[in-house]
Amino acid sequence: MTRILMINLPFDGHVNPTLPLAKALIARGNNVDYICSKQFKEKIEKTGANFIPYNSFPDIPTEKEKKKLSFQALYDTSISLKENNYDLLIYEMFFYPGIQVAKQLGIPSVRQFSQSAWSEETWKSASKVFKFSSFLIDTQVMGKKRIKSMQLPFDSMDDAIIHSKPNMNIVYIPESFQKCRESFNDTFYFVVPEQETKIMNEAVNIPYEEMKKPIIYISFGSILSDKSFYKKCLKIFGNKNLSVILNSGKVKPESLGDIPNNIYVYSFVPQVDVLNHTDVFITHCGMNSVNEAIKAGVPMICMPFINDQIENANQITNLKIGKRIHSFPSRTKEIEDTVQELLNNPIYKSNIEKIKNELHENSKWNEILENVEKLCFKNE
Repeated sequence: MTRILMINLPFDGHVNPTLPLAKALIARGNNVDYICSKQFKEKIEKTGANFIPYNSFPDIPTEKEKKKLSFQALYDTSISLKENNYDLLIYEMFFYPGIQVAKQLGIPSVRQFSQSAWSEETWKSASKVFKFSSFLIDTQVMGKKRIKSMQLPFDSMDDAIIHSKPNMNIVYIPESFQKCRESFNDTFYFVVPEQETKIMNEAVNIPYEEMKKPIIYISFGSILSDKSFYKKCLKIFGNKNLSVILNSGKVKPESLGDIPNNIYVYSFVPQVDVLNHTDVFITHCGMNSVNEAIKAGVPMICMPFINDQIENANQITNLKIGKRIHSFPSRTKEIEDTVQELLNNPIYKSNIEKIKNELHENSKWNEILENVEKLCFKNE
């Protein structure tokens, strides 16, 4: 039986896309150990994988501790398992020392991208905010001492991700969504596997059958905790000839005051199910949300804040499957007008349906699984 080690950093957007691969490999008879922080134990074990927690890491880390401690903790834990004689290491691109860990363990590696892949061409045209985020990781998370102690042959995150490549890279986005697709060779596989749908709390009942069409869905995950924007949404859409499902996340619905009858506010929703009832999605453009919107064929209004969200929003606009607006619009009319444009102009719905169909027609999932296993057999 092949022994595969999967490793990852403790962030939902980087862990969640990798879980279908773990589950599929186990279903095919492979043994998978997965290193991550304890907050992901239940999710990881649900795939059938053996969960291994980081050594010397807080059980309930703060966001600052995640950023400061997780890279070193993951590296140290991975190296400590050298005697386990794994056949293959699978790492997510954000933990860019992964390829070097594999070399120290003496095994081949596979890289997973939870966002669009990086190349010299994509980096040249990336936003200043995106580049600055990478720079902060280099200076605040890694630093010269850690780079040296990990024996890394590169000095920066962008240099490592672009130039230090394994022979197999899995990118969890539609192929046509990849910016500068021509800059990636045949070692890059583009796929959007089926994710586990979260079970909704039984106390939450979304009465789709009572809602007046069209339905607008608004969600920014856990990124937005300022209730002023949500109150602005109530003002924009309240008592209009449409319905709104608002996922308020960290903001308690009762803190928003009087809620109009055509607006349904929840602190959590099963997003895949909601998108299947939605006509327009207002989103921060995290890649998981973008993939789910594409799979449901729902055009997006983009309000990005940080990191890859900005690049995703730009690509959504370029492909005309949605439109970007100001992330903190001073004029409510901008949101209202953009909703009407996406509802009334059929080009957005048509374009996103084409990409949705591409996911079904060009899936390389079985080929990916077979090639991952071939790397294991070669190592044996």
